[in-house]
Amino acid sequence: MSSDHVTWVVTTDSATCRIYQYSRKTAHLLLLKELTHPENKLRDIDLTSDKPGHYKSSHNTHGAYSQQSDPKEIKIENFSREIATALDQGRNIHAYENLIIIAASHMKGLLFQHINRHVKDLVTHSIEKDLIHLPHQELLDFLRVHTQYSDES
Repeated sequence: MSSDHVTWVVTTDSATCRIYQYSRKTAHLLLLKELTHPENKLRDIDLTSDKPGHYKSSHNTHGAYSQQSDPKEIKIENFSREIATALDQGRNIHAYENLIIIAASHMKGLLFQHINRHVKDLVTHSIEKDLIHLPHQELLDFLRVHTQYSDES
């Protein structure tokens, strides 16, 4: 990685995303943006306002209407779209040339569904780990160990 290339690092879980600017040469990590959706940590029952509706048919049968989709999963998917939009906006203004994505497998999968191919082309490392809660210095240490570039000596 040459010194003039700007690398962004994305660490995310289902409720929090942090976007950093990373310099391996100077061992520096700068928080650029934090996106949060604390409601994504709520239980499904807390996300829906009331119980499912009930019905009674003419044949003396009863039942309950059920939701077709998991409300929590919908919120998490919307959050991954928001992250993808932020990454594309950064790419459009040439804010970074390289991208490192660190996320648990489910969130990483959702994120890769929503980022476009231009952003995907900038991904140099994709790491399946939930490191959102690592302290700043530990994240920096992790990056130093796990992000080797072929043009470095």
